[in-house]
Amino acid sequence: MNISRSWVGAALLAIAATAGSVGSPAVAQDKVTIEDPAILAQVEQAEQLGRDMYRYDQAAWHATDALAEAIDMSDPGDLRGYLVEPLGNGNLSTVFFGEDEDGFYEFALYEVAGSDVIGGGIVEGAEKTRLSPMLAAMAAARTAAVEELGRQDWGFCTRNPANTLILPPDEQGVIAVYFLTSTTEQDVYPFGGHYRIEIAADGSVAGAREFTKTCLNMELRPGPNGEQPVGVAVSHLLDSSPTELHFFQSRYAPAKVFVMIEDTVWVIEDGELVETIEDFGK
Repeated sequence: MNISRSWVGAALLAIAATAGSVGSPAVAQDKVTIEDPAILAQVEQAEQLGRDMYRYDQAAWHATDALAEAIDMSDPGDLRGYLVEPLGNGNLSTVFFGEDEDGFYEFALYEVAGSDVIGGGIVEGAEKTRLSPMLAAMAAARTAAVEELGRQDWGFCTRNPANTLILPPDEQGVIAVYFLTSTTEQDVYPFGGHYRIEIAADGSVAGAREFTKTCLNMELRPGPNGEQPVGVAVSHLLDSSPTELHFFQSRYAPAKVFVMIEDTVWVIEDGELVETIEDFGK
């Protein structure tokens, strides 16, 4: 379901009157009402996944900037992509990998703390270092997910190539591969055109989903007199609670995200659920 800008504007005005004005402190957690344990578990998982996605995306982004200072990215040679893995100290390692006749190998490594690259560089040495079993599985999952994406009748919502985000295997060995519509315009945030494909430990496709049925490139631009937007409102039809994509995008959007599901509005700010507004519009 696509929603018109006029409807969004009216909805935001109504929500703002209920949820408070811009610049107010974060809403107290007692304004979040979730009585169904299953829904609560879904929200907690989605919030954590959104947090992980943001951390991994930041690590990949800033490590790519560091690599671009070291090599000519227009002529990458054997370079095939990147993977992000957690380190024991809480930081993340972005591993750029190449491929030859013997398989995948480490091309460059960068350690990232938050949004800061604190070490790493091109992997030197006569002998190529092969990817660890976990990273090799993630690289193989990426290939399998790209093949599955080609079988699905899905599209992206901007002209630039999609971003790929891969999380490490979960306890069952399933690897989640996300294909995300890229942001190409300042103050415009795509909430549609994002997909998740899950690859099982044996390399088979364990699941695949789209997060919306249409493009939702939502604007968060200042008003004619410099007024800052209250937030962005998006309707959601495919789930009973916000997904990890809502929490992930909220960490980039400089305002609140109001997710409308049936007659409940879920208010997300900086990647966290801060309020639920029930029976909205009644």
